[in-house]
Amino acid sequence: MKVRALIMTAILLTGCAHLAEREQARTLKLATQDDQTCRNQGWNYPEPRYISCRMHIDDKRQYKNWQNLQMMHQTQYQNLSSPPPYPYRDQYRPLDPDRYLCRYVTEQDKDYILCGEQTKG
Repeated sequence: MKVRALIMTAILLTGCAHLAEREQARTLKLATQDDQTCRNQGWNYPEPRYISCRMHIDDKRQYKNWQNLQMMHQTQYQNLSSPPPYPYRDQYRPLDPDRYLCRYVTEQDKDYILCGEQTKG
């Protein structure tokens, strides 16, 4: 029984590691695309306009994801004759320019500029 539990734990951890690798690869790919978009507009890091450009791209992406979540939530309650069990009130919160930061990161011998909103701390 202990061996079976160890095998299941190993399989689970392997799956989690694979998901983390995929998420990291996606993050780096988006960072490269966003960087290229802002550079094509003539802005370079660490100029304020570059950071503003990256924030605008991130904000648009997050807003689109938020809209998709809203639509998914609404389609759960297709029965209009009865209200949902609780009122769903979720408002979009745009990115905060005061907490939006970019930084250089080297991964796999390649340099990236990762940007994002930092948590209050």
